[in-house]
Amino acid sequence: MAERFRLVIDANQFVLVLVGAVERGEMAIVRHVSEDRNSELAACVKAWRHRLVLDDRQALRKRARRRPNITQEEIAEMVGVSVVWYSNLERGVRANYSDGFLDAVAEALRLGRQERELLYLLAVGRLPPAVPIGTTTVVVDHALRQFVKGQRWATYVLDRYARVVLHNEACETYYPWLRNDRSYLRWLLTDADARRRLVNWATDWAAPLLTQMRIARARHPTDAGIAALVDACLEADPEVSCLWEAQAARESLLRSRRGIRLCSNQRTTLIDVVTLADPGVSELQIVSLLPVAEAAPASSALHGR
Repeated sequence: MAERFRLVIDANQFVLVLVGAVERGEMAIVRHVSEDRNSELAACVKAWRHRLVLDDRQALRKRARRRPNITQEEIAEMVGVSVVWYSNLERGVRANYSDGFLDAVAEALRLGRQERELLYLLAVGRLPPAVPIGTTTVVVDHALRQFVKGQRWATYVLDRYARVVLHNEACETYYPWLRNDRSYLRWLLTDADARRRLVNWATDWAAPLLTQMRIARARHPTDAGIAALVDACLEADPEVSCLWEAQAARESLLRSRRGIRLCSNQRTTLIDVVTLADPGVSELQIVSLLPVAEAAPASSALHGR
């Protein structure tokens, strides 16, 4: 069984302590991260992958082909990169890895805060950017990833922070900002582009999202990350603040019809927004945007429903 590591930072010395040895009351095995960080990076990333627990279905498949651990290919698919790029990391190759890539690896490998710091130190020689207090990450499992990627229509997954943790390529037709940012909350509430493109922005789009954030804040009262995100949006835009103070709540229905203007031609398209919950992770919402076939002109259709 792979050991868990604890990172101790003291006087610029990076020390790895095998937690299992301490818990067993044995002499702790301590290793200083030497100049040979490549081998340290390879050893850590491989150990983190090997300690992942397979679900029952995966375990049966692995046992059938005599491969007990989650493979590099599966981690690469979860992260959304090529096997070659991920395997470079696991072989200890130091490169100009992006923060997004390293954070995705940290999520896939279920790394804690200190392990994430160690990953950054070994891979790029610096600490990771600060994560807002209370912010948690969600690991998207293989089945959900396959489901989303296989959808014909634009489909994405939101976490408790209204952050897009997974989306398919079709999503970028409606939400091109996903190429650079994952915060649905920030885009919808503070970006002028959202007001230009979302028909009935306040009632059909902003109000349901604010209701969703009220529920998230009530459900997770100790999560400072949710409160910080909401406060930042309220401070950034007076109209959003007014909607919040007026408690302009509108229920997020399982299916709701809305209008959106596409960036490509500014034509208004009617879509049915279908929202489902992932039973495996209660805080995840799966959202699909289904174009309404043979839609009537947007103004009459939207006001006539």
